[in-house]
Amino acid sequence: MIEPYRMVVINLIFSITLIVGIIIYRYVYPKRNINLLFLLILISILPLVSILRKGTYESSDLTIHTGFAMSFYESLKDGNFIPRWSSQIIYGYGYPLFIFAYPLPYYLASFFHFIGFSFINSLKLILAFSFIASGVTMYLFIKEEFRNKFSAFAAAIIYLFSPYHLVDLHFRAAIGEIIAFAILPFCFFAIRKMSHDMKYLWFFLSALSISLLILSHQAISLISFPFIITYCLYLWFEGNRKKIKYIFFYILSLAMGLLLSSFYWIPVIFEAKYTNLLTTGAVSFISLNQLFYSPWRWGFLFQGPNGELSFLLGYIQLFIVILSIILFFKNKISLKEKIVYLISIISLFILLFMTQSFSKIIWTNVLLLKGFQYSYRLLLPITFFISIIAGVVTKTITQKWLVVVLCLIAISTTILNWGNRKTLPLLTDSSILYELPSSIAKVGQGTTIWVNSNNFKSNQRTVPHIEVRQGKADIQELSRNSVKHAYLINVISKTAFIKENTLYFPNWIVKVNGNPYPFSFNNSSYPGIITFSLNQGSHEVDVVFTNTRIRIFSMLVSIFAFVALILIFLSKQIKNIFLKLI
Repeated sequence: MIEPYRMVVINLIFSITLIVGIIIYRYVYPKRNINLLFLLILISILPLVSILRKGTYESSDLTIHTGFAMSFYESLKDGNFIPRWSSQIIYGYGYPLFIFAYPLPYYLASFFHFIGFSFINSLKLILAFSFIASGVTMYLFIKEEFRNKFSAFAAAIIYLFSPYHLVDLHFRAAIGEIIAFAILPFCFFAIRKMSHDMKYLWFFLSALSISLLILSHQAISLISFPFIITYCLYLWFEGNRKKIKYIFFYILSLAMGLLLSSFYWIPVIFEAKYTNLLTTGAVSFISLNQLFYSPWRWGFLFQGPNGELSFLLGYIQLFIVILSIILFFKNKISLKEKIVYLISIISLFILLFMTQSFSKIIWTNVLLLKGFQYSYRLLLPITFFISIIAGVVTKTITQKWLVVVLCLIAISTTILNWGNRKTLPLLTDSSILYELPSSIAKVGQGTTIWVNSNNFKSNQRTVPHIEVRQGKADIQELSRNSVKHAYLINVISKTAFIKENTLYFPNWIVKVNGNPYPFSFNNSSYPGIITFSLNQGSHEVDVVFTNTRIRIFSMLVSIFAFVALILIFLSKQIKNIFLKLI
């Protein structure tokens, strides 16, 4: 049997087993209510069965992320608590990948690998845990917002089984977005809890969640931030507008989230000018019809035969949005939920407008949107707001059986997408690492402003670490890690022109016998590559990647924010102890 069809059969077996288990439970314990959160977790496991298959996925970014995770882990082993440089990619020339790439997935992958998992399995664990967590956080948020477990359960199901969520999970393996799927609802949940209970715990968690959202995916966090601020303003007007301290704490928690993650986003802003990765190219838009129908398997498969992707909103999701508009105009939605609904539906239509090419003028003229690349990424917050709308609708519907039917349809109509169509079991960590230098031959649309990676051509998997281009010299490599290359160079001729095959980026420096030494990266024959000349004699040469002032400043800001949070917590504890004593 072809692998995808075999997976459909397996998924059906597990689904039927779960349904039978629920029926048996209701028969044995007819008076006990089923724990909806526990049931939600069980249901969320169904699309994850395929992850147990050996190997990486065909037609996805899982292999790329595995290679990046390996490079990140090696940099951590070299003592770089905040990795900036990937030394393996682009034929071994390297690239400041981790200045620009979101770091949270790779920190998590490094942790799982450290405790014994392969890098491939580490990333699969992150995908699985994040998917389950996204349902849980959505449930917690809607339950807190509407005080209704059943509507929270329905909203979480709609969130979990939205087409784009499953496309991200299995077909794109977009690990940063999958993590953001889990963190985004938690941001709203923590802020909502803080509005009810102004305890330090919720202040800390709201700041932390904002920080983690930024570290999980910069584009998603950027587009989500205006809606988070809008929600804070709504909460303030809802019941606390007479208390200035509430808006102060909302602002402070958002600011602390920004400060905690500043070690990442500040260098991105200030050092993007040295690369065209974030500044070149236009946003790619999806067509309007893509939102409403998938062209494969009668509309129920979200990936085409050649890896094409569907960016469908979801049939049940569309039905819920239309139904919500009808209920709103018929005044079926209660006054308390109307404001949340209006915020969600307006946000939804703004985001839908932004996915289309007629919004190009906004993408072109708003500087912060540079580098967003694909408008379909907006489907993540779109899915979030549709799920909130689902929470409003299901709370309005009095017939629970109808809500159950909606949930069953939402789940069953996506079953063809509960796994990637094919795995590559022979592709392992070691084979990915071996091919990494040549498989990642360029990053995005280019590398640095001094050279374009399209010009790099090599018949070798990796280039030599160092070469003598003029003159004669004997070279011994003493040591090498991701940010320091040490050589003993004995120049036999009068002078020697040396090419150290590292792509230049501020602050690569050359030291000879422990002292800073002049070098170039503007040689017309080797643009963007570190070159230098040495006179006759023996020299100890170090080529070292150091932090710029802006990187150091950004790290200090993050440390300051973290220490401030700890001190606030300790001051609260000391105050409580003191009050008990007196």
